[in-house]
Amino acid sequence: MVTWGVAGERVGRDGGETLDWDGETVDPTALVHQLHNREVTDDDRLSRPVDECYSGSVTELALPAVDATVTRVDTERGTGTVDSPTTLATGEYLLTMQARAADSGNESPLGVADDIRIHVRFSGPASLHSAGVTTVLSFQEPTSIAVGFIWETNAERPHLQVPATPTGLATAITHLSGAHHTMQPSRSHPELRGHPPIVTTGETTRIPGPVRQNRPETGITLRVPECEAELLVSAPLAYYLGAEVVVESRDTAVLTAEDTSVHLSFDAWPSLQAGVAALLRKVFYLDCQVRRVDPAESGPRITSALSLDPETVRSLSPAGRLERYLDVSDDAVKSILPEWPLSTYVSPKPERVRCLPFLLDRLSLIYLPDSSRLDRDELLDKTLADSYLSRGSAERPPVIEPNLREGQLHSWLAPGNPIDACKTPAEAYLNRYRIQNRDVGNQRVAVVLNDEEMADEHTEVTEIYRAADLPMDVRVSETLSVTELADVFRQPTDFVHFIGHCDEEGLRCPDGNLALSSLSDVRTQTFFLNACGSYDEGLDLVKQGAVAGAVTLTDVLDKHAALVGTAFARLLSNGFSIQRALELARRRIMMCKDYAVVGDGTYSIVPNPAHPAVVWLSEGETGFDVQCTVVSPERPGESYRLPFDDSAALNGEQTSHSLDAAELADALGRTSLPVIYDGEFHWSDDLAARLRTDF
Repeated sequence: MVTWGVAGERVGRDGGETLDWDGETVDPTALVHQLHNREVTDDDRLSRPVDECYSGSVTELALPAVDATVTRVDTERGTGTVDSPTTLATGEYLLTMQARAADSGNESPLGVADDIRIHVRFSGPASLHSAGVTTVLSFQEPTSIAVGFIWETNAERPHLQVPATPTGLATAITHLSGAHHTMQPSRSHPELRGHPPIVTTGETTRIPGPVRQNRPETGITLRVPECEAELLVSAPLAYYLGAEVVVESRDTAVLTAEDTSVHLSFDAWPSLQAGVAALLRKVFYLDCQVRRVDPAESGPRITSALSLDPETVRSLSPAGRLERYLDVSDDAVKSILPEWPLSTYVSPKPERVRCLPFLLDRLSLIYLPDSSRLDRDELLDKTLADSYLSRGSAERPPVIEPNLREGQLHSWLAPGNPIDACKTPAEAYLNRYRIQNRDVGNQRVAVVLNDEEMADEHTEVTEIYRAADLPMDVRVSETLSVTELADVFRQPTDFVHFIGHCDEEGLRCPDGNLALSSLSDVRTQTFFLNACGSYDEGLDLVKQGAVAGAVTLTDVLDKHAALVGTAFARLLSNGFSIQRALELARRRIMMCKDYAVVGDGTYSIVPNPAHPAVVWLSEGETGFDVQCTVVSPERPGESYRLPFDDSAALNGEQTSHSLDAAELADALGRTSLPVIYDGEFHWSDDLAARLRTDF
């Protein structure tokens, strides 16, 4: 429902009423459509380009929009993502929200076919709270506001085309930073970074007008040798800084900024990889501290230690802010940097420019792949597989051990099958893009049992999905034929959990085997092929249309498959990404290296999880030592409320707490999250009951 309040009245779309909007009688039902047909205009109060804008006085504004972020635009102090009633003091604010379009036959809350980003400029005092999928802004008396709409059409985003050359790659990187909604420090928050435009390759360069117009003029320039490898690894830094990338005949890359003293020469290749990654982490983290998007963040303590005045830094230009950050000691920053959410290892090919928009959307660090081959004895040592008897005849694909850099999660966009990293075909990113405007309503889950001996996992997994405190439609099937199983993967499904067997000919069915490479119209988004040796089948499923999934590298024991499968199911339903969920789930068994992720492991079936936290717990001298980390690779720069107090932690930041047994049991009993206690995997509610009994 769209609700506009005037002089204390509430007017709803569905009531057929009208409202007096600055002296004009307006039908609320038609208001959004009326705005949709207006010419593009800017509003001085909004201080940003919008497709439509409108001004008026209200006492209450309620819109069916989510992901609400409010920024105090006079001082850039703000309240962050709204998840509870919030009181806003006197000041000038900008509220940003996202409203979803109609999808899959469902009616859009706003009755239009496009996604809408909504900006509301207003003056406090005011109150703001979330009511389900509705965000409500209230005032004590009629207050003037400005409302701007940006129509994010479901049609394809603007495409830019560049030649598959170093110069073309530099041109693409230069223009991708136009996805930032602001070049202020608040761009470190994911709500203020849009998805970069899609890049294709061709003989000529074509940059659409809107892409050219959106490119920020920061005065920052990154000059790079004429080398695809150096351009690729430099891309995340250049993208975040809004730098112009220039290819030159030179030995080392250099970063400069107009009207400043900035002239930073990076070390020669291959040390450039570490240099640009370190600078990006530093600049991004300091932006997170001075932005003050969330008052619960620990900015004042950190910036005091770093001798930064947030208000002064926020007043600087992007070039001036970079200059100020470079003056901060690297040693002072290193000790407090959160772990970076994601690193991707990319083979240096010019056509990899096609993958850059998706990597930059996640703000992934980029490195060149470096690995060593593992022989069978080395792999057995890593998996402890020689301590167990397994059944079946699945052949393990040849695997490599990657040399991993910074990052909680790792993606491998290169030849070879890595352990401890997600194997990511380029198709995975395109598939993610294709379904990016997915319906955020009921999650569609299919559980398939094609092996009666694994019925225990089937029953428990089904109960986990059905018991999840989430809108999920769970469909359960047993003993499917080849044709029936193929239909499961052809249906528009968020997640398929297959429990059964696999061999070289495909997934086993009563009447034969289903080779997933034979499917040309896969509409399954994510999956878990909990079957022996399903790695190659999972890769084929991604190449045929899926985004990501969990697989096995070789034969696995039924008991181990059940332990991993049930933990994986619960983690997914609690908002964890595919890769993070599997990394935690496989801690349930000793042969953990037998499980892997293929596709885009950053993807989650529950978008925007509230608290994807992991707790490490050990007994201390006077109670329990508790460490808590929130890692969401989809949203670098987000901050999250912690389960142990009302403070907030930055994505990737680890916090420490000391609690006695009673305090810990009470805290764990109020939430559902994974706990690693003395190296073993537990669920918080189970462990809370145990603590109450043992202590």
